[in-house]
Amino acid sequence: MFTTDAPSLALNFLRTAQNYIEPGIYARAYPDFQYRELVPVDNTAPEWIKQIDFFSMGDDMGEAREFAAEGDDIPFVDVQLDKGDSRVTMAAIGYRYNLEELSHAQQYGIRLTDDRADAARRAYERYVDNTAFLGRAKLGKTGLVNTASVTALVAANGAAGTATWATKTADEILKDFNTVLSAIFIGSNGIEQADTVLIPQAQYELIATKRLDPTMTTTVLEHIQRANVYTVRTGRPLTIRAVWGLETAGAGNSARLVAYRRDPAVVKMHVPMPLRWLEAERRLLKYEVPGIFRLGGVEVRRPGAMRYLDGI
Repeated sequence: MFTTDAPSLALNFLRTAQNYIEPGIYARAYPDFQYRELVPVDNTAPEWIKQIDFFSMGDDMGEAREFAAEGDDIPFVDVQLDKGDSRVTMAAIGYRYNLEELSHAQQYGIRLTDDRADAARRAYERYVDNTAFLGRAKLGKTGLVNTASVTALVAANGAAGTATWATKTADEILKDFNTVLSAIFIGSNGIEQADTVLIPQAQYELIATKRLDPTMTTTVLEHIQRANVYTVRTGRPLTIRAVWGLETAGAGNSARLVAYRRDPAVVKMHVPMPLRWLEAERRLLKYEVPGIFRLGGVEVRRPGAMRYLDGI
């Protein structure tokens, strides 16, 4: 039987349900979104800040040298700093029910599931993931794979006369990896070393499944992980990941490789306000739970610790 109190009871029922639905959604991991692993995220800025200023740093300049106790010519280090800023914008996502759904669940003691809240949280994760890697062009934000301050190299042709990995040998693909890793190391006078490489999905599948030789089980990817100059030099594994968006990110819509040191001193993304659910509210016969979040773009703070390689 419908009563005039039904709309208010339904709203109270949903607000109570928020107490057990949303904590579980906040705690849930979404491993199919890679930005948390590959782009250092900073949540320390004030939630309602409108712009975050930062400095990108060029190569260190200056060398230590011998110094006498009575001397007055102490050498000083210097760095080239370029000021940048990241505009923080707000976005929203939510979930909702109608009066019939809530009244039915309340009357029959049916516990609301977290399906809709989970779908909303996934939409939030997808938005942040896309912004981290590709940016938001309409907002003037660039991402990890298309920042203008990062030097873009062009892959050399292989013996087959083309630069694409589909036509290259295992050694030629390894050379592409080492070319971009060495460019960072040599270009910074040995200060910077990239520990992470991102490549398009198709190129990752190619090297992960292509064998060095028909008689061997070792793949090109395994060969690269063992013989890249970063691992040879440091003894540490090189992180190689496939991410979406690199298929046409390079010059002339070519496939792009991204190499960088995965460190907040090099690159970071500010998310001053992660997804926050607000209290449920009634609108006619619909009951809505709005969610808001605020984030900036990706900041490349040490362009010298990054390189792109186009045409792979």
